[in-house]
Amino acid sequence: MAIFIVLQIINDSIWGPIELSPTSWKIINTPEFQRLRFIKQLGGCYFVYPGACHNRFEHSIGTAHLARTLGTELQKNQPELKITQEDIICLEVAGLCHDLGHGAFSHLFDLQFIQKARPGYEWEHEEASLKMLDRIFEIVSLDDLTKESQTFIKELIKKPKGSYEGRPKEKHFLYEVVANDVNKIDVDKWDYFSRDCHMLGLHHNFQCQRSIKIARVIEHGGERHISFPKSEYLNIFDMFSTRYTLHRQAYQHPANRVVQTMISDAFIKADRYLTFPPNKPKGKSGKTLSESIDDMDAYIWVTDDVFHRIRTLSEDNENVKQAKTILDRILSRDFYKIIGEKKVQFKGEKQKVYLKEKFQYSYGKKNKEQKVLREPIFNRCSA
Repeated sequence: MAIFIVLQIINDSIWGPIELSPTSWKIINTPEFQRLRFIKQLGGCYFVYPGACHNRFEHSIGTAHLARTLGTELQKNQPELKITQEDIICLEVAGLCHDLGHGAFSHLFDLQFIQKARPGYEWEHEEASLKMLDRIFEIVSLDDLTKESQTFIKELIKKPKGSYEGRPKEKHFLYEVVANDVNKIDVDKWDYFSRDCHMLGLHHNFQCQRSIKIARVIEHGGERHISFPKSEYLNIFDMFSTRYTLHRQAYQHPANRVVQTMISDAFIKADRYLTFPPNKPKGKSGKTLSESIDDMDAYIWVTDDVFHRIRTLSEDNENVKQAKTILDRILSRDFYKIIGEKKVQFKGEKQKVYLKEKFQYSYGKKNKEQKVLREPIFNRCSA
């Protein structure tokens, strides 16, 4: 007997009518997923681009749609891959849940605030995504997903330190759909490139629908990989060109970087005076903002609403007063001013490209050559 799955439809501003499985709808209708409605996709960029008002909620739904679409196309075009309906549901759920762990103002939280508040503590939002997903698996009945498939979904979201366990080696190409660790071409980027350009009013030429249609799995070096024909290279080039454009005109926009720095500074100053869940005593069931990542009961409350919670705090403490002043300056567009640049030398294997330039010490010593990157220095005093 054939299995018939009724798909419900969402009308998306980028992809039009989107069909999602009942499994995805069960996940969408949970507090863990609904919190994404209150986290801006581009963080502080909304203070620079008024159109950047989209949230992680719609991006996650779009990514789920593209993951299902790519999996379905591969299943149809290459039946020898033996992609099952359960595989496709897993891809869809992974696309849906890959950003569950984002904190307030998206990457500002993990890349700026947590690094300053807990120096030396290594944490990525994907870790919180997996913890949130565990909560969903506990409260929602997902009878169509085996324990093996639940493991597979987690591995699709964050690559495990050891070997893959969710699917056998002949299906390891599926790990390149949502978060491609091989060449960074994946449905997550396809959605946010298209969505961010649309909301920011930026032009782009990349068409991921074409790439989905002509994608094929081929074997190379004894392993299977999702690949594209040579004729597709210009479209793929446009994808990376779009990424560059978004970084240059939006993600790394000087005003955006200033706003992100100011919000991060306010979070740091108010950290110890905020508790999550709200109104819970600190030290018992309540966690500070920086501690919330250790407890999902607390972290589920960490959304962009933190911005306004700080503005409602009592000014009994000088740090709170300074935090509120910083946020008030953002709302009155009294931004930090860039007064110079410092040169940062990165450590670790991941950063291998440096800007090499000569500079002279301000006290008159001779030029010294060093591998550096420019980092702006802000004047944090009000005008």
